[in-house]
Amino acid sequence: MHYNSVMVQEAFELDTRSLQEVVLHTAVLALTTVLSLTGNSLVCLAFYRNRRLRTVTNFYVLSLAIADLILAVFVSCSSTLASGLRRWPFHYNFCQLAGFVAALWGQISTSILALASINRYYCVVKAQKYSTLFSRKKTFSSICVVWILCIFQTLIWFAAPVEYKWSPYELFCRSTFNDKHMENIFYIYFGCLFIIPMLVIGFCYNRVYRNIRQHNKNVIHSLQEAHQFGISAQEIKTSRVLFAAVLGFIICWAPFIVISVIVFGFHISIPSSAKPIYPIFCFVSSWINPIIYGVMNRSMRQEFQRILGLSSPESSNNQTSSGPYQ
Repeated sequence: MHYNSVMVQEAFELDTRSLQEVVLHTAVLALTTVLSLTGNSLVCLAFYRNRRLRTVTNFYVLSLAIADLILAVFVSCSSTLASGLRRWPFHYNFCQLAGFVAALWGQISTSILALASINRYYCVVKAQKYSTLFSRKKTFSSICVVWILCIFQTLIWFAAPVEYKWSPYELFCRSTFNDKHMENIFYIYFGCLFIIPMLVIGFCYNRVYRNIRQHNKNVIHSLQEAHQFGISAQEIKTSRVLFAAVLGFIICWAPFIVISVIVFGFHISIPSSAKPIYPIFCFVSSWINPIIYGVMNRSMRQEFQRILGLSSPESSNNQTSSGPYQ
């Protein structure tokens, strides 16, 4: 680092937001933090309490929830306070940590969603190989490898002249460079880390969709033929839940992609009032997954209700007899 760790953290730019903007941004960040902490904690608790939820697919769900919880603790909470106080109130090194976590979170989220799409591809398209390639142990190991690689890739940039500074309009500690050429390399590099998993996700779910559509046609013609086709209704439901999570992630990150292309691709400046749009949408993606699981995954929803005391254990046990997702 080029600065002493005891120095006061400088802002990326002056905070000239109006009082109404400060209140709005802080309120949205606070709501996002509460929803992320609550929803993802429910996912982790449900996974811990109910052994039936410890399926191969739900390991991806758990990994996403852990990543979102880390973001909420180290980024969303501090961003909420900094937005309300109109300055970065914490230590310089904490801003470096918050910036690191934000970059890491984006990589892990896209990578885990890509792993989940590969899982669905083999489950639906290459079903004969699924049991060989995907077990709890292998799935857990692959997730650990992804986390390690993402952490290593993000740490690489600490050896480069990168510094994270609080941005009152982008509402997080964002990366800054003294060298413009290095900044371009940085964003191209992380752009590739985002685009490649998205291409994998697009390919896998396209093939899954085509096979499910063919499966539905076969069901209409012959139940026996449908059985031979090898896709169960439960697998189709699981694919839809994970695809919904991917779709929600893409929608939330679309403003970030568009603004990045405009600013770094075409070098067009955007108004300061428009800058909070993309980080707020990105933060939203940290809490929509528990809602998706709660709405679309019956077993997860029932466990949420048990944790919150909205249903009795007896009734929940009876309802979950149909089994969780694969």
